[in-house]
Amino acid sequence: MKKWVPFLFLVVACNRQTIPVITNREAEKPKIDNEIYPPAGTVKEDVVEGKSIFTNRCGRCHGLPDPALFQTYKWETILMTMIPKAKLNQEQAMHVRAYILQNAAKSRP
Repeated sequence: MKKWVPFLFLVVACNRQTIPVITNREAEKPKIDNEIYPPAGTVKEDVVEGKSIFTNRCGRCHGLPDPALFQTYKWETILMTMIPKAKLNQEQAMHVRAYILQNAAKSRP
């Protein structure tokens, strides 16, 4: 039995560890949730209120990006993902969306 212990140690110690390989996969597209945005005309969009909500609620979990960093189509995707995570109600979501889209990078012609 004593002869096997050093041999077993060599076998275990010499095995290379494999590195996991991540295969190519596409991320799920965010689902469009029509409940996030209130019906048109029920509440007036307020950009100042949106900036306040954006700073206070979104800044809790991560650094705040400059709205001009992305174009409006990219912000739409980001907002669909982040508004539910921030647990904003419909009115707050509308204000944040108005602030972000007003200050987003304008698309190039």
